Amino acid sequence: MENFRKSVSFLFFGVFFITFSMNVCAETVEEKKASANYDETFPVSEETGAVEEAPAVPQIPAEVQPAQGIPSPVLPASSPEVKGSQASGVVQPLPVASKVASRELPEDQVFTASNPSGLVEVSGYKYPVFLFAPKDYKSDRTYAMIMIAPAEAAKAEKQIEYLTGLAERKSLFILAPYVLWPKEGDTPYRLDEWILSVKRDVVERFPISKKRVYLVGKDLGAHYAAYMAIKYPKEFAAVALLGEAWDGPFSQLIQLRPDAADQVPFYIALKADGDARSRNQAWFDKLQQKGYPLHLVEYKKSEELDDLEFKKSVYDWMEATGQSWEASVAQSQQTWKGKFKKGVKDFFVV
Repeated sequence: MENFRKSVSFLFFGVFFITFSMNVCAETVEEKKASANYDETFPVSEETGAVEEAPAVPQIPAEVQPAQGIPSPVLPASSPEVKGSQASGVVQPLPVASKVASRELPEDQVFTASNPSGLVEVSGYKYPVFLFAPKDYKSDRTYAMIMIAPAEAAKAEKQIEYLTGLAERKSLFILAPYVLWPKEGDTPYRLDEWILSVKRDVVERFPISKKRVYLVGKDLGAHYAAYMAIKYPKEFAAVALLGEAWDGPFSQLIQLRPDAADQVPFYIALKADGDARSRNQAWFDKLQQKGYPLHLVEYKKSEELDDLEFKKSVYDWMEATGQSWEASVAQSQQTWKGKFKKGVKDFFVV
């Protein structure tokens, strides 16, 4: 009996202690809320899914606009070639994307920054790389690109200006990396490596067709383009040499190739009364004997190279001849003899 009384007393004391503690804690929390102006009210429904609008982007003059974090479009496996032409006249700054978006917003309605266009500096390289992107290009299509061959003391962004009008008319990408011109007497291999690495990376980052990449060189840049196209024929669909050709500082490094699969079409424009025509005559004869597709045009005044219609004719020739040459080479490789030669060649490639 005595033990029963002790148990009841102990239970009563425990219940009293717990009740008292809860009241004290509740009062403490309420006091803290009141002292800190604590507010437990929920936002109204309009605030729950609010999206912050991006600030308006002011217009800027048509100068080189660095584009940090340029989006890298992802292309489908089979992308149709772009048709028609689009125009781009003003350098567009990279738009500011929306900062806040509702988690319930469907993916196809999430706001993203549009593609940069005009003359931009592509980020992510040790040296400056400049690219002219056509206005409103689409990531589900592929476009042609012209790489401008570097020349000594030539600025990359200035080189792009030479083809800006053509790019706007034809909706092209134009690429010009920083010039790492070799010292007199040195080989251009370091420059080759830099140019090709940038070219391959840009083709992967933007919707550019690997089969429609062309090389254009002017004056000393034309000589470098002539050397580069012979040494790396798989990198370009066609090449245009304006003002100069194969005769120059890198002539000793040029080794012609007899196989059509290792050749590239050349468009050559030389001044009629200049010495470049005579200096390159021996090269013309050698390339013709090897079977290289050549198209020679002579001009009287240097100003003719700046005419937009002339530039358009150069591009149209490269586009048509480059694609037809590739198709004919691919067809010839389907024959028994072509397959045999390709198999032997691949066998000995290290």
